[in-house]
Amino acid sequence: MEHRYDYLIVGGGMAGDAAAKAIHETDASARIGLVGAEAHAPYERPPLSKALWKGDKSPESIDLNTAKSGAVLHLDRRIVALDRTAHSASDDRGDIYRYRRLLLATGATPRGLSFAGQFQRAGLVLMCGRGPEAGKRP
Repeated sequence: MEHRYDYLIVGGGMAGDAAAKAIHETDASARIGLVGAEAHAPYERPPLSKALWKGDKSPESIDLNTAKSGAVLHLDRRIVALDRTAHSASDDRGDIYRYRRLLLATGATPRGLSFAGQFQRAGLVLMCGRGPEAGKRP
């Protein structure tokens, strides 16, 4: 399937969310697409790692409401090829995204800790991009 956007954002984290909202503020008629590897819409990461697993917040309360920016969310997908000359990107399912402008907001991968097993024995779960539900105690 082929998608056409004025702005394509690659990265479904907090930076991608902020970019979609800023673009919408300055160009309300723009078609915005956001491609993210996680199966969940962008959410607040710090509360995920603290308040959510303590029970102070619900998964719904940390949703950033990216869709309200007008961005079309393509979740659980990874961009595997970029053609800057043709202004196109392809994802791992074979979809093609044509764009006028591209923003790469892919973030980083957390480093694994050698003592992670200690957390599991204590009944805590380390968050590894599994979405808002990952922060709940086992």
